[in-house]
Amino acid sequence: MATKAIATRRVYARRPKSRSRAKMTIPLAIVAGFAPATMRLISAYRIGGIEAVPQHLSMITTGYDPVSGKFSLSQPLMNLWGPLAIGALVHKTAGRLGINRMLSRAGVPLLRI
Repeated sequence: MATKAIATRRVYARRPKSRSRAKMTIPLAIVAGFAPATMRLISAYRIGGIEAVPQHLSMITTGYDPVSGKFSLSQPLMNLWGPLAIGALVHKTAGRLGINRMLSRAGVPLLRI
């Protein structure tokens, strides 16, 4: 009796597609949200020196004025949290429109919107 040779088909596993590792980027819209608070702290430093900076930082971030002992919500909303929220919204919109992807493909190394 003769046996037939059976041809076997080799199946190779596919390699997963490699992705490049994400590089560090700086979102300009969110950094610009810090601009009003930074300018406020710089003006406080120019007027009152280094002693005035922690007081103004407390007013800008939490709304509490340590000198008068009062709380005001308008300070942090206008100087820090409002501009940060607008910057985050602009950054999110730019990402959905594909602007950041276009900047990346154009070769802009560090900056994103």
